Amino acid sequence: MESAVVAPGLRRGFNMSPLLLLLPLLSTLALAQTAAPPKIIIEQNGRITNYRAEGSLASTRTVGCIPLAKAKNTFTPPDLYKGVAECITQDNYDFAAGLFALAGIYGRFDAERISDKSAGQAKAVLVMNTFSTVPQDKKTAFNEVLNRMTKNAGSLKKLCGDVQKIGMPNYYPGYMILHGMKAFTGNPHDGALVKDFDAPGVWMNLQAAYLHCPA
Repeated sequence: MESAVVAPGLRRGFNMSPLLLLLPLLSTLALAQTAAPPKIIIEQNGRITNYRAEGSLASTRTVGCIPLAKAKNTFTPPDLYKGVAECITQDNYDFAAGLFALAGIYGRFDAERISDKSAGQAKAVLVMNTFSTVPQDKKTAFNEVLNRMTKNAGSLKKLCGDVQKIGMPNYYPGYMILHGMKAFTGNPHDGALVKDFDAPGVWMNLQAAYLHCPA
């Protein structure tokens, strides 16, 4: 998880029905089959011309500054990172750190399940955008809380418990798909998701490899 949480081992023993875990994936496949090609937006900034696909990195709902336990698995990383920014503005670093952790693991999950791997950088861009205007003293305070939350056994156990209760993402990752090169060369929604993607397996592994959740 960005500067504080990286990736060592695999987690075992996560108890959830594979059928229930696969339902969100089936719904995203249906959305992928019906989505139209995006509109390409051209923006001029001095001598620099920027091109982006409409919907790239876009938030679809307002999360606000909420505790992690109140988050939903329909919240996308763009939604969650906006919540992080709002919490930091309010100096509520505990809530910010929890939302940041969920946004991070969701972003990693999305990068695994999309076919256009050039779009996977969306997560890094979202993090950069979230902190681009945050004063250094607030960044420092946030990092201190995040490190404490992820390195203390008790706090990490609670974090992992909250993430497990929320569950793996239940949305179509259009924000990321539209960030890739395929958005400029055709319909990025065609074959957007990895075929036969092992959603339950990836979700379980990320809890250990990304969040360092105890087995």
